[in-house]
Amino acid sequence: MSHFSMTITPKRFFCAIGLRGRTLGVAALAGLCAAPAQAPGQTPEQTSASVSVPSATPDTTGLARSVERAREALLDLGALWRIDGRDVEWIFTDGQTHLATQRRAGRDSLAPIFLPASTTIANTAVDVDGRRWAMVVLPLAGSDESRVRLLVHEAIHTFQPEQLPRPGNTEAGEGGDLLDGEAGRTWLFLELRALATAITSTGDARRNAARDALLFRARRDSLAAPAERTRLDNLDVVEGIPEYSAWRLSGSSTDSLAAALRRTNEMPISWVRAVGYWTGPAYGFLLDQLAGNAWRDAQRQGARLPTILATVLGSTPFTTQLDARARLYGGDSIRRAERARVVRRAQVLDSLRTRFVSGPVLRLIPGALQVSFDPNGQTPLATDGTVMTNFRWVGKDSAELVAPLGALVSPTWSYVQVPLGAVELAAGILEQPRTLEGDGWRLTLPAGWRVSRVGRRVELRPPE
Repeated sequence: MSHFSMTITPKRFFCAIGLRGRTLGVAALAGLCAAPAQAPGQTPEQTSASVSVPSATPDTTGLARSVERAREALLDLGALWRIDGRDVEWIFTDGQTHLATQRRAGRDSLAPIFLPASTTIANTAVDVDGRRWAMVVLPLAGSDESRVRLLVHEAIHTFQPEQLPRPGNTEAGEGGDLLDGEAGRTWLFLELRALATAITSTGDARRNAARDALLFRARRDSLAAPAERTRLDNLDVVEGIPEYSAWRLSGSSTDSLAAALRRTNEMPISWVRAVGYWTGPAYGFLLDQLAGNAWRDAQRQGARLPTILATVLGSTPFTTQLDARARLYGGDSIRRAERARVVRRAQVLDSLRTRFVSGPVLRLIPGALQVSFDPNGQTPLATDGTVMTNFRWVGKDSAELVAPLGALVSPTWSYVQVPLGAVELAAGILEQPRTLEGDGWRLTLPAGWRVSRVGRRVELRPPE
């Protein structure tokens, strides 16, 4: 997923500990434990709302079947993107046990693999032992189809950016709360509903719905700051293309995608970063219907998905009929629901600001961030930063912050802070390692970290 100079990897996480053990055949691992159901609208990187304590034996329910089906799906990667997908390998982990696939003579087995303690445990692509791996967190959840999509999605990330595009920053900065607000969410949901109609229609009905989608997208874009529009375009590619590929290669139906798109306004998730998991498949399926394979070459050269669609249609949206076109997709009911949400949301934001900004806080200023978090659990607080649930930061010296209830990341990604609560730290240099526990977070620091106080804020910096 996201890998920047600050090593930002927004993903599901668990505490990582290496394990040694014997090689196991994949087929022998199926059916060991029961896996929880995946919530509707859950993206490949979504995690639960609490710290998970890994079991001694990883839950590998359905793993053999999912690996086999994902292997079969990736055989068609050449036809889709002219990429050989036969050599993809996965690391499966519950945060305690790390198992890597090994394919020999057409059969997969699993063998323990060592991961450094500082490794971000997430659904992502990682570099280990000189090769690129797709990492997937156990247990696998949801239906057989959604599990295969997850494995394929992460496999596609292993080809970014070398063989598939992976444009720049995807993390929210200034103006990053657009899709957490009434107007941004309204036009996004209308865009997705229009795309759902387009991919399940034919002829003029398809083209008209596609024009509506572009109309609503243009309205959404007009509300975005320049940097935010670029970020959202990047998400269409960084997450959208792997998710489109996963839906396409796994054989997921157009009808099932359309049904999910029509329910997006009911999903209890943050759209600040999750948007690409839905725009990517929606635009991709529609472009497949209208342009065949040709559109993918334009996308690989950097063209925006809405721009490609507009070029294919060769006509302009219904620019003078915005409200009338919106009503065709339930615009009035979406607006009413979003206005009601604004009232509820104001209370949530006030509470978060009190917890993470105006009250006593503990601020980490590490110099570089290697983090994981739930992309569906982001709440921007305007210029104060973004609260990210299921947050984990790991330093090069094995310092670690785990904050299931969230941590505030500054807009510049220069610091992280959590509520100080009753934690007490004297100013100076830590002479011994310390483990601190506050309200919804745990911080482990080696000796040498520097402590200072600035008003009601405690600041922590690594050794000079």
